[in-house]
Amino acid sequence: MKTFRLKIITLGFVSVFLSSCTTLMYTSLDVLRPAKIAFAPEANNLLLVNNTITQPAEYGHKIQLLNERAKKVTLPTDSLSIFCLGALKEELDGKNFFSTIQLLTNTLNAGSDFNNISRLNPGGVKNLCKSQQANVILSLDKIKVNDDLIEYYVNENNTFLSTLDVKFETFWSIQYPNNPKITSVQFKDTIYWESESYYRKKAMNDIPNRSDALIDGALYVGQKTINRFIPYWDKVDRYLFKSNNKLMKQAFDSVYVKNWTSAIEIWENAIKNTKNTRIQAQAQNNIAVAYEIIGNMDKASDYAAKSYYSFSKIPVDEFNSYSRLIDYMNELEQRKSEISILKKQLGEK
Repeated sequence: MKTFRLKIITLGFVSVFLSSCTTLMYTSLDVLRPAKIAFAPEANNLLLVNNTITQPAEYGHKIQLLNERAKKVTLPTDSLSIFCLGALKEELDGKNFFSTIQLLTNTLNAGSDFNNISRLNPGGVKNLCKSQQANVILSLDKIKVNDDLIEYYVNENNTFLSTLDVKFETFWSIQYPNNPKITSVQFKDTIYWESESYYRKKAMNDIPNRSDALIDGALYVGQKTINRFIPYWDKVDRYLFKSNNKLMKQAFDSVYVKNWTSAIEIWENAIKNTKNTRIQAQAQNNIAVAYEIIGNMDKASDYAAKSYYSFSKIPVDEFNSYSRLIDYMNELEQRKSEISILKKQLGEK
């Protein structure tokens, strides 16, 4: 059962003093972002499938020692798909997005051509879903890694530098038992290590063991992949103005207890009871943030636009606030679009 909710969580405030009479307060909000590749809303029982062919041990691994030509090395990669899928399952287990999650670690791919991607056929998908009581399959069809270990000498520092650059490519498919359409997607991830020392041997020794680095990379890819397939939480910063204006200060009594409706009313009164354009712009900004927090994105956009217009009438010393409002209005438009997508992904109306 999908238990994500469209909500925002407010955290503690941090103050930045803009002048003797104005403080810029900012806080982090947790907002829910939509998945890049979505499952059907009715897909509640997931089966993770290993459908990979092992990358040849001599493929994709290079080393270039100081003042030497690059050469190929041999490294085992037969366990990378298992580590990647295992990490993904562990992440999925902690999200409560699916009712059940199963993993088949042994590859179902009987082929031998690593360069060829062979996806599950519709009949095989139906049989797997029936035997495992699943209604959607996420298949890892290929995992490819290219890694380069390189030594340098840094003349400016008279030091030795060793780097290990590991690039992963993963190929995935989403398939359903009663729908022949296949959703295929490819991701690229890079993990990088470097070590610098006055001693050449130490610079090299402080780079992780290469086989261990590949496993760590596969785990990282699996952990990162979850945010591509299901909605995920993201932290964003929001800004509120607090000034010596009586009503602006009073509104924060409500802010600190998260009574956003009361704070909005006080900021609206501040707008009505002053001819100071700066106070009006700051209050409108605050109202926009408050409406976003309580989930009224249309009013949030409306007041952000009003604040933007008000700040545009103030001299250049408010350029930062003016620029910040441009970014904020763009973020609100993005969030409105994302919320519409999220509702579809979560099966909400």
